[in-house]
Amino acid sequence: MKHFIFGSAAAGILKHAFRKKNHQIISFPIDFSVGPITNIHQPCGIKDHFAWKASCFQEVQNFHADQSDYQEALEQLGEIKDGDKLTIWTCENTSEQIGLRISCYLLNGKDVELRVVNTADAMQEYMRGKEIEVAILSTGDCNAKQLIHFYNHSYSYITKEMRQTFEQEGEELLQRGSLVRSWKQGEIIDELETRDDTLIIEYIKSVEQEGEEATFINAARVVGGVLTKSDQFFSDLWIEYRIRSLIQAGYLIYEGSLQAMWMYRVKTNGLKSV
Repeated sequence: MKHFIFGSAAAGILKHAFRKKNHQIISFPIDFSVGPITNIHQPCGIKDHFAWKASCFQEVQNFHADQSDYQEALEQLGEIKDGDKLTIWTCENTSEQIGLRISCYLLNGKDVELRVVNTADAMQEYMRGKEIEVAILSTGDCNAKQLIHFYNHSYSYITKEMRQTFEQEGEELLQRGSLVRSWKQGEIIDELETRDDTLIIEYIKSVEQEGEEATFINAARVVGGVLTKSDQFFSDLWIEYRIRSLIQAGYLIYEGSLQAMWMYRVKTNGLKSV
């Protein structure tokens, strides 16, 4: 069995889960929800995507490795042969839903058996009847034991009709020029780059109201707080990038060094609102 999985955290857990089995894990260490994805299956698109991240995000030391690993995953996908059996892992978030569709498009013309595991649905079924309710935003929220259970009990086959739909949507996604995308009501929606700015400002204001009026708040705390408030799944690097963008636009004031999120603190600029 071959597996397609999207995101470094989820890939690490899946590899651990199947470490004693003869399964091939093809992992895509990428967040499809932000950054250009036009032709991201081709060298020009890959270069544009990772160059954008390097120019916007602070902690870029892993981007070269991620780019190399992503290219390797595409090569492994290209080597898949007729008759192979594949499981595609996804969840109710933008990046993994895009990954599902793009991978189906890239498998076009290959006579393979395709299964899909939606870990959000699988987790809901797994926890049914238990005292604790667990809702996940990404496959990376699962543990190895749960992924093995989902693999054995929570998969469904991708029908010919489903595959055609995913292929068409994947092809369309590879032609989009947006920088930000959201998963809403079963659709991938293009968004403005400022999508999360109001959420960031509102969180900072709520913390300010709890303490001193002039209090600066650690940027890392803001990032963590915003991630817990949102119903979308995105990375801490994305939120930190938007904080720095709000500083540059004059909506936030900061003290410290912008070299890393734990090195500076922010507060709202009372003279300017989003």
